Amino acid sequence: MHIALEGIDGAGTTTQLPRLAAALRALGHQVVTCAEPSTGPIGRLARAALRGPLPADEATLALLFAADRLAHQQTFVKPQQQAGQVVLSDRGLLSSLAY
Repeated sequence: MHIALEGIDGAGTTTQLPRLAAALRALGHQVVTCAEPSTGPIGRLARAALRGPLPADEATLALLFAADRLAHQQTFVKPQQQAGQVVLSDRGLLSSLAY
């Protein structure tokens, strides 16, 4: 299972993620958490573009988000799911579309 908490900046996704993880663990689930953009190389570029040090227009940013999501799914989410983990993500596809 992969659950993404979506919301605008300041909506509380980062606050609620560990709470949901704790509740699921209390029910006996194995849980890992992550965020999008990820901490991988493409995700770091996307975060730099969001913060301003790396100039990027809307199209470039959208492509960075898409590339990061693909890499993150292949290198983190799917392997964790195959290992029986519930994957909780701070943001996901809907947040990328909003950006």
